[in-house]
Amino acid sequence: MMNKIPIIFSKHYDITLCGIEKLHPFDTCKYSKVYKYLCKHLALKKQNFYTPEIVSEQELQIAHSPEYLASLSSSANVAKIAEVKLLAMVPNMLLQNRLLNPMKYGTGGTILGGELAMKYGWAINLSGGYHHAKASSGEGFCFFADIPIVIRKLWKKQPELKVLIIDLDAHQGNGFEAILQDDPRVCTFDIYNGQIYPLDITAMKHINFDYPLASYVKDEDYLSFVQEGLQKCNQFKADLIIYNAGTDIYKKDRLGGLSVSAEGIIQRDHLVFSYAVENKIPILMLLSGGYSKDSANIIGQSLVQIYKNHLLALQ
Repeated sequence: MMNKIPIIFSKHYDITLCGIEKLHPFDTCKYSKVYKYLCKHLALKKQNFYTPEIVSEQELQIAHSPEYLASLSSSANVAKIAEVKLLAMVPNMLLQNRLLNPMKYGTGGTILGGELAMKYGWAINLSGGYHHAKASSGEGFCFFADIPIVIRKLWKKQPELKVLIIDLDAHQGNGFEAILQDDPRVCTFDIYNGQIYPLDITAMKHINFDYPLASYVKDEDYLSFVQEGLQKCNQFKADLIIYNAGTDIYKKDRLGGLSVSAEGIIQRDHLVFSYAVENKIPILMLLSGGYSKDSANIIGQSLVQIYKNHLLALQ
């Protein structure tokens, strides 16, 4: 197989910072691990993937204030957003190169993914999904609001495009909810642990189909909520789905507080892609959160099944 398929990866996605990244529970190299898994199990090569450009400052201003973007020149502010205090002592140039640039490439990947999804019916960015970033602030290890950026770029070409955001990360997608608010062209379906961060009540008001769960929900209940919510989404009649597919719902994840198995995550992704394909809605998948060392392997397994069961037919 030598043709490109709409899966996006950059060698710049991984975050390495002299070992300091190990102070955060996030597996900052999961992106390349997923890429290598797909290469091995789908017999893909580098030339089969799309490679994104780094997001420009002008594109970042589609969602962010110039004042906020300028504030990232402060190492103390970067450390606060990343939730790693030691980063305040690191020269900002190093943080820009090793921490912020990987996320800028991830944002560029989401932008490219939006274009590819509309063209081919699907796309998967092996990064992105920074759903806590707001217009004038970052939080929760999220610096750039890639979802609002890609939606607003698509609206420049198709102003009436209706976008369904399915956020199944373990944490509420408060960033894009705050930015996009009640725009009638957007519908948000968000399932999250309602007993942990961010508990953003103001942003919750902008969720159309809101599922705040109790901690330690297991497969059967979780998947029933996914199915129920997807049925409700039929009301919206979307032109595009953006799927924030966090794997921090995994039972061994230190930050998600839910108890979904690896098999449950794979089934969840299957349900979402089945919904998109059966309803003929283009879909863009983003990896979002996932803090277990098992995360990359689970994502890889899921993507292989999705590709074989759903996406080959769209080629």
